[in-house]
Amino acid sequence: MNMKKIVVAGGGVLGSQIALQSAFCGFDVTIWLRSEGSIERAQPKLLRLKEIYLNTLETMKTNPAAYCRGFSCESELSADKINELKQKVEDAYDSITLTTSYEEAGNDADLIIEAIAEDPKQKIAFYQELAKHIPEKTIIATNSS
Repeated sequence: MNMKKIVVAGGGVLGSQIALQSAFCGFDVTIWLRSEGSIERAQPKLLRLKEIYLNTLETMKTNPAAYCRGFSCESELSADKINELKQKVEDAYDSITLTTSYEEAGNDADLIIEAIAEDPKQKIAFYQELAKHIPEKTIIATNSS
């Protein structure tokens, strides 16, 4: 299966990390959130992660020990290549869609990664509503503990 659209349900610590890294890797990423308040809480998390990525990449220019595999398979990167990766971080951050709409999130989703609060009632309600809005091809994964 050729995956293009990834949906992350939940924008907490784990969900925001999954979303930004997925967008960095070139996927079309949507974060589904329960409310406008959840969107407001997710945005600073994404911004903080973007800054961590950018700062880490900048550090890699002068400190080879700061190398992080999640940015590139190459272990030795030129300053120009690092600048390209920094732009890729900016583009990834800007490309993420945040929505409260099941329809917008589920429409044509290839993969949905559920990362919502560990509350069985909330999870059941989420899955019951989500099922109405996703195509048969969609793979659903959870990080439930």
